Amino acid sequence: MNRLLRTAVIGTGFVGPHHVDAVRRGGYAEVVAMVGTDAARTAARARALGVPAATTDVSALMADRSIDVVHICTPNASHVELARAALEAGKHVVVEKPLALTVADAEGLVGLANERQRHGAVAFTYRGYPMVRQAHAMAAKGDLGEVRLVHGAYLQDWLLEASDYDWRVEPAAGGPSRAVADIGSHWFDTAEFVSGLRVDTVMADLATFMTTRHRPTSAGITFQGPGGGGAAGPGEEVVVESEDAATLMVRFAGGGRGSAVVSQVSPGHKNAFSLEVSGARRSVGWRQEDPNHLWIGSRGQEGSALLPRAPQATDEPGVPALPAGHPEGWSEALRDLFRPFYAAISSGEPPSGEHAEAQRYPTLADGARAVRFVDAVLRSARTGTWAALD
Repeated sequence: MNRLLRTAVIGTGFVGPHHVDAVRRGGYAEVVAMVGTDAARTAARARALGVPAATTDVSALMADRSIDVVHICTPNASHVELARAALEAGKHVVVEKPLALTVADAEGLVGLANERQRHGAVAFTYRGYPMVRQAHAMAAKGDLGEVRLVHGAYLQDWLLEASDYDWRVEPAAGGPSRAVADIGSHWFDTAEFVSGLRVDTVMADLATFMTTRHRPTSAGITFQGPGGGGAAGPGEEVVVESEDAATLMVRFAGGGRGSAVVSQVSPGHKNAFSLEVSGARRSVGWRQEDPNHLWIGSRGQEGSALLPRAPQATDEPGVPALPAGHPEGWSEALRDLFRPFYAAISSGEPPSGEHAEAQRYPTLADGARAVRFVDAVLRSARTGTWAALD
């Protein structure tokens, strides 16, 4: 294409504005509209971000043939309806995770995108980090040897107190799983991406430590409020069924093993994502809160060392990667996650319909796989047995 793509972002809460920023800095598109459910709030958010149009009319947005790409940054339960409408309108889509609340709905979106030959991505942000891609490349080249073990955690404390509240707590908006669907899905996707392995079965133990929470009358924004969990003030006590935390064991096809702890109630941990992959020759480890280093360990004379992020050579448009020693973080990872997605659309590259290895970004098929993982976790927790993804 000889023009910038035109993008609309649906959702004005925590993550929508970050999508606006990432798209702009990627260099392939301009954000021309924001869509929300509250007219005044949507207009205010669009003004603050310099987005020219704001609306609550989703149908009008979908009918606008000048819009090329739609980003869906809304509560989980609305993802399928909005993504389906965008694909049927001939638009490419980016969907926040989870892609859907059921396996059938997720697979339906994959089929629709393939049928309409539209690009579809899921915002598995951690694949955008340079050192995560470095670890992936090392495993793919065989530098680690045969991968045997994968372990780590994703720990937060923003829902630590019973007074912390967010729409994710409500099954009607967030779905039957909370911690695993919200952040455990990130760990699952990144573990598969780095290791190159595929989870075959899972054993899960889920815990709900706050069986009731205080729901405020006025809704808050994710990670805001006194403790990080939304607005406080007048409200009511509600029963909570979704998990605050999970301990997971996984078996990979081919014999590898893995484990993870996922929690939204671990004091002092703000966004502590960690992943270690151990092969027959080397191990690699990465932490979200120190994203510009990759730990590499071996038994021999090499010992262990921290590999710093190297400058990235790129001729892509948009804001270039920073030189080594200039820390890049989550927002840069989101930018770089979207770049190959937009590059494929801009160049006229057809969707492959395959896994991200072929498409270079996390596809709707990858998102559907994460939905299968969450479904298996819920089945395992319910029955106390190992549950298969497929």
